[in-house]
Amino acid sequence: MIDKTAHEADSNPSANDVETLDIYDNSKPAKRGSASARFALFIAILALFFTVVGIAAGYKHWQRMHDKVRNNVSELAAIKQQLTQAPDDSAIQALRKELTDKANQSQANHTEALQEMARMQNQTRQFADTVASQVEQVTFLQARMQQSAAPATAKEWQVAEVAFLLQMANRELHLVNNPQTAKASLKEADALLATLGSVNYLPVRQQIARDISALEAAPAPDITGASQQIHAMMLELKPLPALSEVAASDAATTDIATSDSIEGNSLWADYKRKAGEMLNDAVVVRRFDQPLQSALDADARQHLFQLLHLRLETLRLLVLQRDNSGFHAQIALLRETLKSYYPEAQAKPLQENLDKLDKLDLQPVLPDISASLKQLESARQADNAKPPLPAADDKATTTKPPAKDTSKGGKSELSFTLSFC
Repeated sequence: MIDKTAHEADSNPSANDVETLDIYDNSKPAKRGSASARFALFIAILALFFTVVGIAAGYKHWQRMHDKVRNNVSELAAIKQQLTQAPDDSAIQALRKELTDKANQSQANHTEALQEMARMQNQTRQFADTVASQVEQVTFLQARMQQSAAPATAKEWQVAEVAFLLQMANRELHLVNNPQTAKASLKEADALLATLGSVNYLPVRQQIARDISALEAAPAPDITGASQQIHAMMLELKPLPALSEVAASDAATTDIATSDSIEGNSLWADYKRKAGEMLNDAVVVRRFDQPLQSALDADARQHLFQLLHLRLETLRLLVLQRDNSGFHAQIALLRETLKSYYPEAQAKPLQENLDKLDKLDLQPVLPDISASLKQLESARQADNAKPPLPAADDKATTTKPPAKDTSKGGKSELSFTLSFC
């Protein structure tokens, strides 16, 4: 309607009026449309604002996540670097362990070397002491050789034989336990000193006499007699006797006596007698004078006899070996066996013989006879320490004859003979 031409508007005035009204009426909706446009614009701006704010917040969050990822990457790189450095630490640990082992080994070697040095030092000290003692012995022997440079005489040989006899007497007494041989050696040494006839050895003979008296006074066990006594016991030993029927007969006699003791012919006495007979038949009581252990069969008695025989043989062997403690222990064992199994009448002689053997001391206290040897050594040293007076006289007599040889031949010949006398 607006697009109509002016001519058409002028030719139709009513139509213009109607259009004017229409324009007026349509102006109100136009105002309403502009308000809604402004509200839509506000909403669009508000949405844009929130969009910008969301974009900014997302960017900020992205930056934060990016920093976190970067930190994680750096941590992973550090972990990788540590993992690559781990073999180096194990190598260091291995090197440290090797150094520790070498240090311990060197310490052990050092300790062993110190111990070896200490041992060698002890050995060297012992060698030095041994060499020093040997030097002293050699010096002493040289001094003795210088003192006794002259050849050995018959007297010195006799003294050496006496020393050997005294040493043999000590050896036989204390090592072999043979006082008889020791006493014979002492008597032979005394006889040699008596033939020597020297006053210097008189104290030695006195000491030998005292040693012989001490040996004679010392208690000497009779080994041969004890061995023969044990052998006689072995021959007297009899096997354990078998059980006789005396006990059964005694029991029967007792039963009969019991039945006869019931007197009377009444019915009550007859009942009592029958009851006693039934009881005697049901119960058998045996009385033995010997111990209950003696009720052995034939094999057991034979084994017991062989056991006692073997123990007596062992006792004899202990006597010959002079084993005092084992000897008395074996006697106690034999006593216990005899007391346990043998009757008192049969075991009494064996018990008496064992009591006699138990009083025997196979190792009595032996006297000390080494004083005579020490006395002989002292007398020998005193005899060797005396100045050789006969040699000096001999020297003087041998030097005098040449001076008197020119004047008187008879006197020089006499002095020469005196020097050799």
